[in-house]
Amino acid sequence: MLRQQICTDTEASDVGSIAVLAVTTSFQGRLIWVESIERGAWSEWSIILRAYSDASRNVDLLNRTVFIVLLSGEVVADEAPEEVALVYCDYRGVVDTLDLFAFALWRTLPSVHCREHRALLAHTVAQVAQWDSALAEQLLGLPLNEALNPADILRQYAQDRGWTAETPRCWEMGTVDGPAERPTVHSALLEVSGASRLVRQRVWAAQAAVLLPLVEERRVGLVTRYGWYLNLPIEAEDGRRIDDPFDLDVGQLAWYLDRAGKPQVLRKQLRRLRHVRNKLAHMEPLVPEQALHRMLVVDS
Repeated sequence: MLRQQICTDTEASDVGSIAVLAVTTSFQGRLIWVESIERGAWSEWSIILRAYSDASRNVDLLNRTVFIVLLSGEVVADEAPEEVALVYCDYRGVVDTLDLFAFALWRTLPSVHCREHRALLAHTVAQVAQWDSALAEQLLGLPLNEALNPADILRQYAQDRGWTAETPRCWEMGTVDGPAERPTVHSALLEVSGASRLVRQRVWAAQAAVLLPLVEERRVGLVTRYGWYLNLPIEAEDGRRIDDPFDLDVGQLAWYLDRAGKPQVLRKQLRRLRHVRNKLAHMEPLVPEQALHRMLVVDS
């Protein structure tokens, strides 16, 4: 509407009218946000902004009306004007996984009560969405087990945006972000380009950050609670003598207690912890049912 009014007043090229607008008292002291500019309309806006930039230099900074023009998609690929009073800010690499982790953690507070599950969800959203807050929103709107296994939502996300394996990997299309020397490809594009292994690595990174420390906490808790079952010193599988029960890793505990025929419930718990540790140690993500198991909740 504003562009139409300006173009009507200026007949699309009358920079004198733009200059009058810039110094008109009733127009000053504003901040005007402009978005959703289509590529076909950008040439007109470029003329308007250049003319307004030149005219507004004669207006005091405290009174000058400022335009904030948000460009996205193919429009970004066109040359953006730069003048003394016209600044182009590249939004590339500004948002990253730390931002989305904080956002996801804040958003999950009301909906996920278990702190371990909240951390797992926040890390997964951050690793999968990387910089894309719209994708993060969609993941956070899913049931927890679906958010932790995002392949389907990523394929749908790519379909909604018309992305295929042939879609260019470029920042202007929204399929790449981050520093030019080490760009990061969008998870949805990876999923539809036959590179789902890289998406699984991102899911694994989230799980490893949360679950490996939990495995250790559970190991220490089990040793504290059931250490009296251990007849120390013992000889580990590798022949090493172990005198302190807290020096036993979860695999050694499972191996020793299996051989000693200790209570089945305890051995089952240790085997599950060993499975989680071994999968993550080999960079293999767990299925949601395994990642959300009650054994991986510290207070269980």
